[in-house]
Amino acid sequence: MLLVPTLVWAGPTEELLGHLQSLKTLSGQFDQTILDASGTHLQEAHGNFQVARGNRFYWHTQDPFEQIAVSNGSKVWVYDVDLEQVVERPLSADLSKTPALLFGGQPDAVGKAFRIAEKDHDGQTVTYRLTPKGDDPLFEQLDVTFQGNQPQSMRLKDALGQQTVIDFPQAKVNGKLDDSLFDFQPPEGADVIQQQSP
Repeated sequence: MLLVPTLVWAGPTEELLGHLQSLKTLSGQFDQTILDASGTHLQEAHGNFQVARGNRFYWHTQDPFEQIAVSNGSKVWVYDVDLEQVVERPLSADLSKTPALLFGGQPDAVGKAFRIAEKDHDGQTVTYRLTPKGDDPLFEQLDVTFQGNQPQSMRLKDALGQQTVIDFPQAKVNGKLDDSLFDFQPPEGADVIQQQSP
């Protein structure tokens, strides 16, 4: 008797969660562009980032205005260097309000928070479209592009049609990161404003 193996084809949700499952850390440079609904450039920003499993991230925008956003997995600090002001608040577990957690959170939570579809597929490059399931999300849709298991870009679109495009040129996957990156200490003399969860 011939036994023919059954082929199980993974759908877009399983494919994306597989990519995310393989990510333990991600680091590198980022280039961010904000476009209005007509595609006009409103603002550009550049900097570096480190993201690690456990909802931890270090996001350092260097220009046009220097700002550092850090999460240790339970708290978030946003330090505006020019204003010498730190805002400290609990980390929201709502992925639709904290897109940075896409790469540092639990992959299963992504599948629960979003409807996932394949938007584009060109060889090794695949773009997935994520639509939030929850109420009052920060954005209406998020497109994330991978080349193999390497994230290439994110594109967020809000209810007014404004888009934020974040490119990750030559991001490093699963490199060793120092845990102290994610434990922010407000600089001496900075104003610290503590906010509670909404």
